[in-house]
Amino acid sequence: MAIETATEIYTEVAAKVQDTAFDVDDTISYINKGIKEIAGYVLLPKLLETETTVLSVVDTAYASLPDNFMRNLHYCYSDTNNRKIKIYGDVRLLYRQFSQLDLAGSIVGVARKGPSLYYQRIPSSAETLRIHYYKYPTALTTGTSQPDCLPEFLVRPLLVNYVLREEYSLIEDGIEGQKVNTNYHETKFIEAVGQLIAYVGPEPREPQDIEDDVNLEGYL
Repeated sequence: MAIETATEIYTEVAAKVQDTAFDVDDTISYINKGIKEIAGYVLLPKLLETETTVLSVVDTAYASLPDNFMRNLHYCYSDTNNRKIKIYGDVRLLYRQFSQLDLAGSIVGVARKGPSLYYQRIPSSAETLRIHYYKYPTALTTGTSQPDCLPEFLVRPLLVNYVLREEYSLIEDGIEGQKVNTNYHETKFIEAVGQLIAYVGPEPREPQDIEDDVNLEGYL
């Protein structure tokens, strides 16, 4: 069994919807939207987990994250100083650990805020940080494109039902009563997401560090 292409998904959807207003390009757009939504629900470690390096900015407390960064910064290591860097869940938690935020020094903690990686202390020369995270899925561009981040056996249940849900929601918009087809494929899509969650399993986690309530790091 091969992974379905965008055209094959379109063909199956078109046979059910039978509305010429929707073409292959519409299907590709819905598929890309659906994959992003799925990746927002479920961490896909085998295909979306990646790593790269971020270079700190001299005399600045933050640097840009990679353009493909989607979510879940879960590991950080200073290649420059050969040490693991603590990740804080929020910039406010990072700042709470330091008595002053403008002091120079080696990076000992980081936190994500929007498209940026904030850190303390602030290196006076560039420091290379290696980060592990989950990237955005690769977008499909043509009818022969295949989704590359989903397990093969779930591509069809996930994406066919997602596209059908989106198209029927437009067709049934304004119709009195329940959106029968929209609701049906919404249910089937959610069932497939549940199968995906079971297949992927729980997110692997490192042992949690004990919080430094006396704020010893703030004086580093």
